[in-house]
Amino acid sequence: MRKLVILSAFLALVLSCSREVAPNPWDDLNNDEDSTALTGFADIHKNILEPKCANPACHDGTFEPDFRTIEGSYNTLVYHPVTKNDEDLTYEHRVVPGDIGASWMYNRITTTNDTLGQMPLYAPPLSQAEIDKVVAWINGGAKDVRGEEPLAPNEVPRFDWYVAFSGEVNWNENRIDNTRQGWEFPFEVEANDTVRFLFHMSDDMTLPVQFSNFKFFLSHSDEYTATTSFDAQFYFGDYWTVAFPPNTFTVGDTNYFYLRYSDGDNTVNSPELDSPWWYKDHCSFYIK
Repeated sequence: MRKLVILSAFLALVLSCSREVAPNPWDDLNNDEDSTALTGFADIHKNILEPKCANPACHDGTFEPDFRTIEGSYNTLVYHPVTKNDEDLTYEHRVVPGDIGASWMYNRITTTNDTLGQMPLYAPPLSQAEIDKVVAWINGGAKDVRGEEPLAPNEVPRFDWYVAFSGEVNWNENRIDNTRQGWEFPFEVEANDTVRFLFHMSDDMTLPVQFSNFKFFLSHSDEYTATTSFDAQFYFGDYWTVAFPPNTFTVGDTNYFYLRYSDGDNTVNSPELDSPWWYKDHCSFYIK
């Protein structure tokens, strides 16, 4: 009998401790009996996304955004890259806090383009009151259910690829970078040529024209020893350029280059010192 009493007391203690676990703010929001009391994104998920968009073969986990849960909905909307864009590739993210014009979600629920299709597809469109809720949430900073604003992504800026020309930029006639035997080889340059490089750049938050401290470093070694630096110039769109007059280089030399640039937060060298040999050889040229 004594053992039974002790066991009962122990079980009561265990059960009382288990009830003291701190609640997860994402849990049980979908089961709130009084959905009219919800506000912000909790309201949008409970009364719009879940009943009208998370339908079979739609946003039920079949493809993104995934509206089955409130956390999954938020994470596949806010600052999430667009996978199916418009013809002009206008949008980068599904929801951009504070900017409905840059938010693909807003376009999809308001578009009149029959080819693109207004969301939710094959169902009655959202009411103006529902659209207004989405607009207010986005313009209010797209806060999560805790009332916290998301941090904007900030990837490092990228050097995507380059081309080189003899003289002025002419894609059909003056390209010389295509003289290489393969992608991983140096290209050939005539000593008496004017050599112009065109670098295609990109970044998630900063336009290439806003890059700063853009330098072109040149060396005779793939270890980038004894480099000489040159200022690159913005060309247009996503391109930066640097040009060298005839007879700048010595016949027989192989010149290796790397770029250094910044988006204001991140400074990048590309190729890096520890980059693979084939990338360094790709970013090189031979003087003949």
